Amino acid sequence: MRRTLIAGLGGAGLILTLGLAVGFPDSVFGQSGTRSRASSGQQPGAESERTRAGQSGTRQNAESSTKAPYETRLWNWLQQAQYRNWAPPAGVTGEAYAGQSPHGDMVKLYANRTAVATADSLPVGSMIVKENFGPDGTTLMAVTLMYRVEGFDPEHGDWYWAKYEADGQVSRMDGMAVAGTVGMCIDCHSSAAGNDYSFANDR
Repeated sequence: MRRTLIAGLGGAGLILTLGLAVGFPDSVFGQSGTRSRASSGQQPGAESERTRAGQSGTRQNAESSTKAPYETRLWNWLQQAQYRNWAPPAGVTGEAYAGQSPHGDMVKLYANRTAVATADSLPVGSMIVKENFGPDGTTLMAVTLMYRVEGFDPEHGDWYWAKYEADGQVSRMDGMAVAGTVGMCIDCHSSAAGNDYSFANDR
């Protein structure tokens, strides 16, 4: 059986060695509900003492955030992107519906603009997020996602997979982070119509 995760992505940062950059591709930015921060109105060069004093700490925080595992940075980005404001994939209701193992009893889907605009082919940059709920449809159990990244895993459609607990911690199986090239996700999604590893556009 395929290893849950190839090459210890969480520790070694395999994604970075594949040239996927420290940040996230432009194709996943600018989603519905994602708003740029409003200008503070402060004139260029008019730094306050507080701003200057905080620059050192800001640089240190930025450096530490770039050293965090990719899956951690991806989770943080999802929160900033306010993915719950994204539309559901084409043909999918915006309400929670009955799920099946290994996902929750109830699930709800969100997709970024790239995935919504090109649902038939789901090109590079497409991201689909699935919230996994308990039987009541409101208790969040986990968040799973699939993100198409050029050159990441050509043999399996270049999809990057991840599963997070409700508190944002990456899920673990057999001591390994469920993120990156995840065998159980690939094995299940390989049966999706159209050979695109996505069931969201099979409706």
